[in-house]
Amino acid sequence: MDLNRFIMDLIRKKNYKWMEERRLDFVPLLSVFLNQILDAKSVLIITDEKRKWYGDYLLSKINNFNEFKPQFFPFYVLENVVPQIKEAKHPEQYDMIEDMLEVSFNDYIFWYIGQETPMLKFARKKPDSFYWIMDNDLSKNFYLKSTDIYLDNKLLNLADLVNKSLNAAVFGEIEI
Repeated sequence: MDLNRFIMDLIRKKNYKWMEERRLDFVPLLSVFLNQILDAKSVLIITDEKRKWYGDYLLSKINNFNEFKPQFFPFYVLENVVPQIKEAKHPEQYDMIEDMLEVSFNDYIFWYIGQETPMLKFARKKPDSFYWIMDNDLSKNFYLKSTDIYLDNKLLNLADLVNKSLNAAVFGEIEI
């Protein structure tokens, strides 16, 4: 089954009605993201301050002992790996962090969730990363509104879609 059909079936099964129209924006980005993971790239999650909880949630959702998976995936919250990044202000400081990440990880991408911050500019240096930028509809980005009263619920729905798609991709149940 192809990824688009898989996502549509999952949206309908889970009753995520809000995603039916949005899936056409989401699936191409998810496809690139899943291919990167299957190519053994590490994923460094970056969130804005308001969605810090979501980075931790993603880690617990994706690498969960209660669901059978053949392996854990190399997902990390960047701020947990490099706590100094919160204090970075100058391009040279971001360059030093980038150098350290290059040494620490064989290959990696970012998964950015949140409004525009200086961290987004940092994340944008990595091509083919996964961006969910709020209040700014940029190219290669899944657009969300930070003022949406259902935003947290939508983020939980999206985590479920990503997690189930990742499992299906690993087990060869979908073509991406």
